[in-house]
Amino acid sequence: MLSDAPRDKAGGSGISIQDDAKGEVHVKGLSSPQVMNEEEALNHLFEGETRKTIAGTTMNEHSSRAHSVYTIHIQSKSRMESAEKVIHSKLHLVDLAGNERTKKLEAAARMKEANYINKSLTFLEQVVVAACDSKKDHVPYRQSKLTNLLKSSIGGNCKTVMIANIWPEEGYLEETISTLKFASRMMKVQNEAVVNEL
Repeated sequence: MLSDAPRDKAGGSGISIQDDAKGEVHVKGLSSPQVMNEEEALNHLFEGETRKTIAGTTMNEHSSRAHSVYTIHIQSKSRMESAEKVIHSKLHLVDLAGNERTKKLEAAARMKEANYINKSLTFLEQVVVAACDSKKDHVPYRQSKLTNLLKSSIGGNCKTVMIANIWPEEGYLEETISTLKFASRMMKVQNEAVVNEL
């Protein structure tokens, strides 16, 4: 469920992330409601959408001003094999806030948010590149709350799909190119990791 943690004094997320004894990452203060069908799961997703931080900028009237992560834990049992065998899976649906050029933002508050957003996207790219480089001894997952939360979906046994939203107009050319470069680098390193594992 969503956290009611207020933003910190610097304007960043007030959430706290912890690792348990098994190495699993948890966000303090969140509950994990059990759902039995698709409708119940979608209701929680829609609730999250209504509570997302959104504000108008010169580029986007309904701009997401923070990243959001919707996590589904799935337990499945085979009807043919032993009833004791349970497969545990985790699905992260991540909505990354848009990368916006600070020179195009008029409000000081929006500029501070954009700096946080752009910084966290840079950290995410650095972590993905490091995780997919077999020569790297250390992957800096703890570099940001986002990368720490998503570490099981970046390295290890995972599959990633990225959907990049772009606006094909001349006024948004810089952002479009930046988004496409980011997406292509992310997919390139993920594909290289799959090839290396084979």
